Amino acid sequence: MKSVKKLAIVVSVYNEEKRALNTVKKILKLDKQAVLVLVDDGSSDNSYKILQDEFGKNKQVVILQHIINLGKGAAMKTGVEKAWQIGCDAVVFLDADGQHDPKHLNEFRKELKNNDLVFGRRALGVEMPIIRRWGNILMVKLVKQFFNIQRSDILCGYFAVKKKIYKEIEWDEPRYGVEAQIAAMTGKKNISFSEVNVDTIYIDKYKGLSIFEAFGFFIKIPYWYIKK
Repeated sequence: MKSVKKLAIVVSVYNEEKRALNTVKKILKLDKQAVLVLVDDGSSDNSYKILQDEFGKNKQVVILQHIINLGKGAAMKTGVEKAWQIGCDAVVFLDADGQHDPKHLNEFRKELKNNDLVFGRRALGVEMPIIRRWGNILMVKLVKQFFNIQRSDILCGYFAVKKKIYKEIEWDEPRYGVEAQIAAMTGKKNISFSEVNVDTIYIDKYKGLSIFEAFGFFIKIPYWYIKK
């Protein structure tokens, strides 16, 4: 395995004017080498303006914007494609809302030395709101059953991937089902991966995948089966 020469940290932002600034500041404090690619996904608040005012002249930061909200999966794709365009050979994805603690970034860096794909793994205990916890459990069971992937936390969006295998897991799910599709592609194509333990942090109980939405993704499984 080749070590990562240029890493990008892709941060999806949607209506996070109260939290995104602090998240980005934490990342910059902890990582002086990576390129930060911030993607504002059509926020209706002042997220984009706040980020531009604070980091617009920072050479370590690239700020992109969707004019309208396209969804988390779409924002992630915009960010990763920009990372490849500017010469990065790996990316770490994390959210702007504080649920992904940047303190784990160095662990992802270390794992990327010997792995092309590294997933975050949360402890799925009482910290997770019950409707989210059962949505997660249901999706884990569905994806494991149909795609034979041995991951305990299918829906953790804190993960890293090298450019060399990006096309193998490339997603077209635009919203919160993106993590489930990535897990499905990983299992379907038998891609090796490692995992990093990350803190379980829930700030907004209304964000993420509910048990009802997890049932809805059941109808997408046949499409993930046939997708190349």
